[in-house]
Amino acid sequence: MKAISLICTLFLISFLTVSAQDSKKVLFLGNSYTAANNLPLMISTMAVSTGDELIYDSNTPGGYRFMDHASSSTTLDKINANNWDYVFLQAQSQETSLSQAQMQTEVYPYAESLSNAIRANYACSQPMFYMTWGRENGDASLCATLPWVCTYLGMDSAIRATYIYMADTNNAEISPAGAVWRELRTYHPEIILYSGDGSHPSVAGSYAAACAFYTMIYKKDPTAIPWNSTLPDIDAQNIKMTVRHIVFDSISNWNFTINPAVADFTEAIDANVVSFTNTSSEFDTLLWDFGDSSTSTEINLIHTYPAGGDYTVSLTVTRCGKSDVKKKTIHIESSVNTGFLPLNEVRIFPNPATAEVNVKLDRNYMEISVVLVDFSGKIILKKTELHADFLQLDVSGLGNGAYVLTILADEQSYSTAISIR
Repeated sequence: MKAISLICTLFLISFLTVSAQDSKKVLFLGNSYTAANNLPLMISTMAVSTGDELIYDSNTPGGYRFMDHASSSTTLDKINANNWDYVFLQAQSQETSLSQAQMQTEVYPYAESLSNAIRANYACSQPMFYMTWGRENGDASLCATLPWVCTYLGMDSAIRATYIYMADTNNAEISPAGAVWRELRTYHPEIILYSGDGSHPSVAGSYAAACAFYTMIYKKDPTAIPWNSTLPDIDAQNIKMTVRHIVFDSISNWNFTINPAVADFTEAIDANVVSFTNTSSEFDTLLWDFGDSSTSTEINLIHTYPAGGDYTVSLTVTRCGKSDVKKKTIHIESSVNTGFLPLNEVRIFPNPATAEVNVKLDRNYMEISVVLVDFSGKIILKKTELHADFLQLDVSGLGNGAYVLTILADEQSYSTAISIR
């Protein structure tokens, strides 16, 4: 029986190892709020329990502020040590509830400096701010000079507003642990989120933060996490349900990034042949869908439609895991579907061409016209022969690239793409 149990355990471990759904590289920069209960390890354990993977590092000295991290060689070396998917930024627990005048000089410039350093190392790294929470009963040490921090709600509201502002101005994301805590305090006061100092998180508090982090890192439903740490099942389930409501169901509310890829294209239509030119900005990959069940990953191309009608063409470009789509409807005249020259009646050679392009038909036609068009739709060459079955174009003076060759023979037509090298 023990042997069977061991085999099952080994199989489960092997299955989770080989079937990892998603692997993320994450750096945690913060202080004791991040270090408490080993938050990064909690998130990693959650990821393993769902078949995902978290590769991580951290720098979390107690009391560290953004200004400390911005000048820390340890922090900057860790930022530059890997192509991180996310770098989490957690401010000192009080500095995000200071006056605007203080934060303009003591907080915001360093949040920007860290965000810039993250992207300078790897353009696709995403800063993500760790929204913390107000102290359990407000901050008595600053209450006299900052009256809004005298209560939990006032302090928490100030912290929330600051993190949203920093994420917005730095085109970043937020892990809204503080928003989750507020919801739990309201609807599940039986869950003790604070440690004895009324500031740092308990295990339950860190677990709630970890669920928020997991959700934002992997963009997945936290209720699928089977690992409950040391919490009673009911508490863990209530926390995960709350995170789903506050974070997963509203992920766009916590994402202030700008899509670096912007899709766009132009087209030139010649009968049933369309030249597509990609004019998108900053993309890693692209995918064309021509609306006729055919696709392509070429940057610029010529596409021949099989029949007349309206086609919705879409171009999807992706950069740093974010995609943008441009759609256009193009019209192909139905008349181009009649009078086609059968493919077996047309020979075009050589293709690719260097000096000349030869067009050979199966018989004499009263009039043969050949038109060569570039990607912009501009007519480059045009030649006509009477009572002929052969025509030659001199292309020796043309630039290298792709062109559309259209043949008109006694009111019949044929179009195809050719290359000149």
